[in-house]
Amino acid sequence: MMRFIIFFISCLYFSQNKTFIYELDYKPNSLKDSIVNETFFLDIQNNQSIFRSPIEKKSDSLVMRTGMGYGRGPNLEAQRYVVKDLKSNSIYKSIITRLRDYYSINIDEKLDWQILPEKDKIASMNIQKAQVTYGGRKWVAWFTNEIPIPEGPYIFHGLPGLIVSISDDKKEYIFKLVKSKNSGNELFMRPKGTEMSYPAFQKLMKDYFNDPFSELKIRNLNMMKDDGNGNPVKANYNEETKRIRKLILKNNNPIELNYKNDYKVN
Repeated sequence: MMRFIIFFISCLYFSQNKTFIYELDYKPNSLKDSIVNETFFLDIQNNQSIFRSPIEKKSDSLVMRTGMGYGRGPNLEAQRYVVKDLKSNSIYKSIITRLRDYYSINIDEKLDWQILPEKDKIASMNIQKAQVTYGGRKWVAWFTNEIPIPEGPYIFHGLPGLIVSISDDKKEYIFKLVKSKNSGNELFMRPKGTEMSYPAFQKLMKDYFNDPFSELKIRNLNMMKDDGNGNPVKANYNEETKRIRKLILKNNNPIELNYKNDYKVN
């Protein structure tokens, strides 16, 4: 039924710092069958968790140590960096622009879980089914109370055990736990930045779609790109704008369907 392997270090959840590794299979375009696979880390330490990609985790570590981190790709909506405070139950989604401006979106939508009687086993682990609605999608989760951590991938949390699998009913987003390990002593969390609402983020993304390089123009910065031989050359704004718009339109299937942008060229 769910064919994936979960490796657990003995008595892992009794230690203070933990990392759970999830794989995400998703459809960037709901009208096409192509599937993208990505890996994410859920780092838990001292009643706080961060869900992020390996490159985001490495970038956070570099920023902490050197002040410099990795840049962002052109599709700013495809960000799934989530910070949870497990004591206060507060959650926010972290957004970073290509010029490394930070924003945070507070996740206020309540997860009203319905725990179902259906049970199963993964390896030797007992799991139980639950369902919830979030972001305009219906989700089915499998959790285990053998690991009594009310956590899971992305914004999902609040069940009486770790979520080992969760997917929406259209199978456009499928998170699966694949591994766990002890983690280090530091989380290397990025700055929270300016708080904004989802509608404000939608406007930010529409403005970005209309002019992806407005930040560069305002700051009088030139846009450079590789000429294919390792040499920097000045990029053509019109060509790059068309390329980014095409990329955004091809990848416009966000997890939060209720905040999906209807992009139109001004």
